[in-house]
Amino acid sequence: MEKIGRNDACPCGSGKKYKKCCLDKGRESIQRMRDDSAVAKQALELLGERYPEGVREAVFGGFLGGLKKREREAVGSLSPDVQELLNVNIGEWLLTDAKIAVQGEQKPVREILLSHDDFPLTTEGIRWLSNLGERPLSVYEVRRVDPGEGMLLSDLLRPDEPDIQVRERKASKGLVRWDTLGARIVKSGNEWVLSGAVYPLAREGAHSCRSRIQRKGKGEDTGPDAFRELCGSIIREEWLRGVFAESQRADNGHNDAEKIEPPTAADFEKWAEEPLPALGDRSPRKAAKTPAGRRAVAELLKTFELRDARRALKEGGNPVDFGYIWEGLGLKREMPDNIAVS
Repeated sequence: MEKIGRNDACPCGSGKKYKKCCLDKGRESIQRMRDDSAVAKQALELLGERYPEGVREAVFGGFLGGLKKREREAVGSLSPDVQELLNVNIGEWLLTDAKIAVQGEQKPVREILLSHDDFPLTTEGIRWLSNLGERPLSVYEVRRVDPGEGMLLSDLLRPDEPDIQVRERKASKGLVRWDTLGARIVKSGNEWVLSGAVYPLAREGAHSCRSRIQRKGKGEDTGPDAFRELCGSIIREEWLRGVFAESQRADNGHNDAEKIEPPTAADFEKWAEEPLPALGDRSPRKAAKTPAGRRAVAELLKTFELRDARRALKEGGNPVDFGYIWEGLGLKREMPDNIAVS
């Protein structure tokens, strides 16, 4: 991504110079993120000092409670990057969803931090913690990435809601279009940002999360707290399952299961008529004639694009444009998962 000069036109389209427009907004956003991070660190330190055993029991009995014994023993052997992310996710979970024992009673950590005078949080800290606790985790699909700046995210659990532009400097450098993740989006100033915790999910895992949440929540009178707990527990479980599955594959030197290769433009017509296991042994062209089949074909094409975008991110260069496949099958790239477009 080309660096924007101070005297260049601002990319937001205002007509002003960058230094007179979004440069200062970017600095303000970075400062807010630093302030929010400081609040989280302060709150976690205070919590650890006051209730060390309660925190330990909550983490191992709650966040990591669903792990098998061998998986718990393998936590220390995870890669440094994964361990760092695990610590961040545990920390945010403690502040938003965890409960710890206080005088024999299980109490939400967030309630303890906000109601006790012996936790000297600033007014801004209280505001941030309250805002953080009100937003649930959800499952998102990346629709567009501006590396080092932000991303356009689509909420897979709330498909009727508009896509959200999120400012995120670090994660946007490692994500590509069609990646999926569990995350919490909160308001910071006038912008939407990721709260800090990120749960990268394979597309199969993201769809599994959505199906399980919809199935368990269907027909039940779930209030916001119950739905929040349901979403969080399933997303955390799916992410942890993926972390240890990926670690096992790396240890054994295994590659991913055999993948279907995308056709070249010259081979497209032949490929479109061939039965594919991923489409229930139907050809792409035949599958694209039904709503369910169009969703399956779209998912296959997203997988092609996702895989090639990751290759380009790693090796450099531009990803392949598979528009000829979408157009040849009469599909639109941006079609929501719950709508079929022919």
